[in-house]
Amino acid sequence: MKSGAMLRYTAIGLLLFACTAHSDWQLARQAYQQGDYVTALRAWRTLANAGDSGAQYNVAIMLLDGLGQSRDPGAALEWLRRAASQSNADALFCLGYLYAQGQEIPRDDRQAEVWYRRAASEGHAGAQFNLAMLYRYSPTSVSDDAAIVRLLQAAADQDLAPAQYQLAEHHAQGRGVARNINLANTLYRKAAIQQYAPAERKMGLMFLNGAGAPRDTGMAVRWLSRAAQQDDAEAQYYLGMLYRLGKGIEKDDVLAARWLNAAAWQGHARAQYSLGLMYREGAGVARDYRETARWYRAAAERGEPRAQNGLGELYVNGQGVPQDYVLAHKWFNLAGANGNEDGTSNRDALAKKMTGMQLAEAQALARGWQDRQVSLDAPEQPEFLDQEDAVVAGSSETAEPVTGTSPAEPQPSWFSGLFGEEEPGPQDGSEQ
Repeated sequence: MKSGAMLRYTAIGLLLFACTAHSDWQLARQAYQQGDYVTALRAWRTLANAGDSGAQYNVAIMLLDGLGQSRDPGAALEWLRRAASQSNADALFCLGYLYAQGQEIPRDDRQAEVWYRRAASEGHAGAQFNLAMLYRYSPTSVSDDAAIVRLLQAAADQDLAPAQYQLAEHHAQGRGVARNINLANTLYRKAAIQQYAPAERKMGLMFLNGAGAPRDTGMAVRWLSRAAQQDDAEAQYYLGMLYRLGKGIEKDDVLAARWLNAAAWQGHARAQYSLGLMYREGAGVARDYRETARWYRAAAERGEPRAQNGLGELYVNGQGVPQDYVLAHKWFNLAGANGNEDGTSNRDALAKKMTGMQLAEAQALARGWQDRQVSLDAPEQPEFLDQEDAVVAGSSETAEPVTGTSPAEPQPSWFSGLFGEEEPGPQDGSEQ
């Protein structure tokens, strides 16, 4: 199970409000909010020793984060277990997360499942969501879609945006539940108006394509911009390409380069390729073949076939890199193997200019790269909530209603081929 969000021990993670009106609790809360962690820890420890499970949990969080004294994970875990023994949902959740992530204690998915289940039974929305994700991505005692849907539904009913989004995906695709596009659209919207970036991106693409929503480029840009401003790399890429191609909005290469750059720095392969192309053209940025090579290489290493072909061309021409037929053949070969027809034809044409020794070396390099390749079609990575993320942030902002239906055969990732091969090529005609 791959880590999603990292566990953070912050003010949001603490229980700052309690049912008790005990003066020590009020003192601790006020001291914490004022940054006087020593006083806060002392007051909560007094309550913890008296058996207050909320205070026990707070002491644990402060000890894990080193607030009020040096970090003491061992003592923190003991306090968490004492709070959990009283069925404190936050402590149960925290123990599950620590086991799932292998933080402070050895990673153990089975133990994570046990603690998440207990927290979920106490109604903890974050635990319900994380347990669903654990069932989806890790071999456990439960793995069927119907069980995942039930957990997501319970968390979504508490307005947890990530759960609403994932539940929408199940309804859109008919996984573990009858396919219901209208309900999926409603759930996407609920998550989006809570400023949940993946849902905002989804809304943008729905409006952009007229699939599940009326076609409206203005609304698409609005939603994509909201997600992009939260560093959602996919939204940044799509927004950049809208400005790049002028699809329904005024073409703006400067804005396109800005958004593509943001996505590229997050490792988005298609954005890296497109940004490299802009440096090759001098569109929105100064023409710079070294930057072209830099971004083509980054995308090529992630398996982007157009970037692999483009990098091969740079090596053939000595643009931004030293001229090197061996490396050029390697990248053409890999591009062709990934379905890029230009890569195949370029490889075959270049082979006629190379010696047998050069060809053997290039082919060995290509095989070595393929042995290390991580497929671009790898399964979706899991997302897990931490204690901070489990606090639901509401939003009063509303969006226009989404109506209509999606395509008859929805794909696991909608609209992933939105721009396809429509990206502009260099104006000098050197790349298709």
